[in-house]
Amino acid sequence: MAGAAAVLPWKIAMREAYAQYGVNSPNLQKFIQPLRSIGGAAGVFNATLQQAIPVAVSDGNRTWPGVTATHFTIDIQEFTDLLHPGPAGSLTWGPTKLWGYNPVNPGGTPTPMHLGGVIPATRPIPVQITFRNNLPPDSIVPVDTTIPMPADQALNRTAVHLHGGLVPWISDGGPFDWWDPKGNSGLSFLNNEVLRGKTPEDILVVEPNEAEYYYPNDQSARLVWYHDHAWGITRINAYVGIASGYVIADDNEAALKAQGVPGPLEANTFYMVFQDKVFNPDGSLFYASVYDQALFGPPGVPSFGETLSTPFPTPSCVPEFFGDTILVNGTVYPYMEVEPKIYRFRFLNACNSRFLNPRLVYAKGKKFPDNTEPDPINLGPSFTQIGAEGGFLPAPVLVDGKAFKILLAPAERADIIVDFSKVKPGQFLILYNDAPGPFPGGGAVFDYYPQNNKTPTSIPGYGPNTRTLLQIRVVGAPGTAGTKVTLTLPALDPPALVTQTAGVPNVPVIDRVNKTATIGTTAYRLRELTLNEGFDEYGRLAQYIGTNTPTNTLVGTAVAGFYGQRYVDEAATEVVAAGATEVWEIANLTADTHPLHLHLVNCQVLARQPFNAKGYNGVPNFMGKPIAPDPNEFGWKETIRMNPGEVIWLIMKFDLPVVPFTVPTSPRADLGTDADGLGITVPAGKTAHEYVWHCHILEHEEHDMMRPLVVIE
Repeated sequence: MAGAAAVLPWKIAMREAYAQYGVNSPNLQKFIQPLRSIGGAAGVFNATLQQAIPVAVSDGNRTWPGVTATHFTIDIQEFTDLLHPGPAGSLTWGPTKLWGYNPVNPGGTPTPMHLGGVIPATRPIPVQITFRNNLPPDSIVPVDTTIPMPADQALNRTAVHLHGGLVPWISDGGPFDWWDPKGNSGLSFLNNEVLRGKTPEDILVVEPNEAEYYYPNDQSARLVWYHDHAWGITRINAYVGIASGYVIADDNEAALKAQGVPGPLEANTFYMVFQDKVFNPDGSLFYASVYDQALFGPPGVPSFGETLSTPFPTPSCVPEFFGDTILVNGTVYPYMEVEPKIYRFRFLNACNSRFLNPRLVYAKGKKFPDNTEPDPINLGPSFTQIGAEGGFLPAPVLVDGKAFKILLAPAERADIIVDFSKVKPGQFLILYNDAPGPFPGGGAVFDYYPQNNKTPTSIPGYGPNTRTLLQIRVVGAPGTAGTKVTLTLPALDPPALVTQTAGVPNVPVIDRVNKTATIGTTAYRLRELTLNEGFDEYGRLAQYIGTNTPTNTLVGTAVAGFYGQRYVDEAATEVVAAGATEVWEIANLTADTHPLHLHLVNCQVLARQPFNAKGYNGVPNFMGKPIAPDPNEFGWKETIRMNPGEVIWLIMKFDLPVVPFTVPTSPRADLGTDADGLGITVPAGKTAHEYVWHCHILEHEEHDMMRPLVVIE
């Protein structure tokens, strides 16, 4: 399987074709539009920008025993948004049709806008949201219905996942939490049954297209986000726009402000949501719908023992999707203006598959097109990273762009401070990225920049270009030489499970007989897990999560030595007790780095270690020394990079959120797997809380790199 896993990157590296998927975006001029603001007080335009993405404004409260939740109403709908003026002289280019969130009570721009519906929250005030699904029946892009998904169900289904939120499972927005505009819903959709009609003020008529979600917000300050998670169409719905930001603030922000750090909604704080897309000549979105055998390889042997089905479906899923055009905050190739002083940037990689390693470099010159093109060796100001997905880091981390770079897999976030005081006004900086795609092997066909002869449509000053994310123009009076941020970050919240020391891996002592992992003097439950690449019934490349037990012992005749399991069909294996602390050992048998996202929990990265993936037989044969986590991986994480040919160890505690209502058991818990159930039996008097864990390369997640995570209380 290690040889099969190498097929994808090898094929991409060897391919000579110029146009990925046969389509490239037009030559859109770079840096002629200002960055849209996601910041400032709700509804207030950032002073240096011309547009602000709508921030949701509360329309009242919902009252529970002893708890008052701030309420929002948000539509999910189709709309158009002009993401770029278009190629000069184009007679066809127009606004882009999108799906997305639209707050009923918006702050700022009153019309729907890409990434609209940003929600400001404050610990520990809970939020309750009524989402209204107003989507039309047909998707904007082609949809492959042959991958795992509910049979014969509407393509305008949606489920809302608060990514990084500590929420009850009925509000987690898992794949079976979907509902459509007509009121059809998934097996796990209990939202309205639990969250409506419990108090006099909430006895309201539930419209068929409505769904209630409750978020406790009992978490430290952090940037989370919410996006679609409907089973079988997550990659599609997220790509066409169903995503937005969610900012949790707490009292620690005031202490940081006293040290010179801009607050979460101040003018000097900029949120930057990165996406890559492909545009058709008229401005509409393109998404790959043909399985290109020249790019992805010929059919392989189905991994689960099926007879090979032919021909490939049309439309068909693809193993990964890489856009050729970069959007920041929904704007194609924007610019921003800064003064020579301190700013706070909060990054979110919202791409389907593309990794990013953003850093500041100077432009080649001050005149077009040189002021739009990077000089990669002429580094700009360094970053000081203060936070990641799980809130603030234990200590600031210097990211100089040379010895150490930020690497953001899809769904990872970074909270950084950057000081422009030493940059002379009139200078141009480029937020630059050269992370390969797929990561880490990469393929030139997915790397758009003018010097790449595999992407000749990229020309100076214009797209397609995946290396230039944003232009920063320094304006105003020269900065003062003494400007500096001295940082003492808040203590980790909750406290760390394991003490971490820079450069020192925390390798647990493994007892494979008794399934324990000991750190110091404490033994924890050990889970031995795998990441796998194989082939579906059509022979298409697919990704899977599994245990260290070969799959062919579970489901009849299959590929020998294959450990992957599908999201459904096999019983849930990650079934844990509420409040338990466990160590997970995950062996990556594939050729990709996978950003694994854990719903419900945050974890600490203990260590990584190379092993012989080709010779894996259920127990890793280590081939190199243990590796400590990167400095900016210390503290809490919920999207974790798992590199090829490495084992990673994680530690996490499975605490459930406290809510003012009774959380029901998952209706899928006592169903067999052949009935789309979890395949487990819940002990009498216990509750099964249904979550998932999965790769956040969205094409991997849905085909079929996702497994249940069930917490028993």
